[in-house]
Amino acid sequence: MRKILSESEKARKRRSGQLVIGVVLIILMLFSSVGYAFLNNTDSTSVNRVNYNGLDFSSDGYYWYFEKYDKEFITSYNPQDLEDEGISFSSSFDITDYDGAVVYYVGEMNEGIVEIDSNLNSYLLRSSRACIGECEEDLPIKGCVDNLIVFEESDNERIYQRDKCVFIASKVQNRLKYADAFLFDALGI
Repeated sequence: MRKILSESEKARKRRSGQLVIGVVLIILMLFSSVGYAFLNNTDSTSVNRVNYNGLDFSSDGYYWYFEKYDKEFITSYNPQDLEDEGISFSSSFDITDYDGAVVYYVGEMNEGIVEIDSNLNSYLLRSSRACIGECEEDLPIKGCVDNLIVFEESDNERIYQRDKCVFIASKVQNRLKYADAFLFDALGI
């Protein structure tokens, strides 16, 4: 037979049970936090590094970062990746040709234009979109006497130069690769 307990004894027993459960839950939460902190020590912010022609490139998994001329540049690809794919460009231009200059971009606004403009922006006087030849939009018409970077969609992927025009001809999915190849050439990488 069970012993008959008074209300105060029942309350005391209930409180001690609740106290034990509370202490167990606190210990469990404490150890799970400590365990997570120490055992889940995978470096999710790992940085990939590439050294190319004496320049250190580091990646956060999305972009490649490097410094040249005391400025940080950000690209979608590193030059080793492009070289491995056979993508390169060599011109008579370098970054000083764009220093304080106006640069015009020809073609629909795309990620290649954004990539080049964001990296050259600190050197440029200004940049704008333009047309070469006939124009359906309300944009200025320019020629190769102006600094033009022309994006063309083409299966014959290449970068070529005519006077002060640089033509980046590529498939849509490769625009960033060819834009980065142009940047690496302009920076002398």
